[in-house]
Amino acid sequence: SSGINAEWPLRPGVTAACNMMLDEMKKSGDELKAVAVAAGLFYNGTAGTKQCFDIYDEFIECADITGCGTGPEAVAWDWQCCTEFQLATPSNNVTDMFPPLTWNTDVVDKYCKAKYGVTPDPVKASLSYWSADFTSASNIIFSNGLLDPWHAGGVLEDVNPTVKAVIVKEGAHHLDMRGSDPADPPSVIAARKTEVALIKKWLNSQKEKTSLDF
Repeated sequence: SSGINAEWPLRPGVTAACNMMLDEMKKSGDELKAVAVAAGLFYNGTAGTKQCFDIYDEFIECADITGCGTGPEAVAWDWQCCTEFQLATPSNNVTDMFPPLTWNTDVVDKYCKAKYGVTPDPVKASLSYWSADFTSASNIIFSNGLLDPWHAGGVLEDVNPTVKAVIVKEGAHHLDMRGSDPADPPSVIAARKTEVALIKKWLNSQKEKTSLDF
């Protein structure tokens, strides 16, 4: 389990949420209640007793409107969002399903300046990582879980012989980067094997090149 907000299944979290929704549908037949139960997995975990969730009170402010969580990983992501990425996308509850929240570059800049003394660079990522053109890059693995909504903006096909796309059919957000678990779906097991094989191949190639140079 993971203690992001509560004790909840680390893997497969999406499956656990879906099962809870299906159980609620059998019980009440109410789609909205089913969605609420699934959302409750994040706030209540597997042992929580909260009846209501105050998303404004529980939100931990950070540069990412979707939240950063807690712990050192959250601080690292917050710092990245304040330096390398610009995630200033507001919500209005009209064209999206989220509560209205003003979130623009001014808001993010003010937050980052106050917390870290820096502001996001809107072009740094594009200049550092060739924007959407990776044809001249090498030795990169782009892995995407098809249960992760972010995969729509990912690299889903091989770009060249050493810039590879690895698709995890039953994977959610960066499932392949977590430790192995008996509940892992077959696609993530296969993805990890592919990734390890590619990395070993690239390291061995570099070793051979280095030995020839000497």
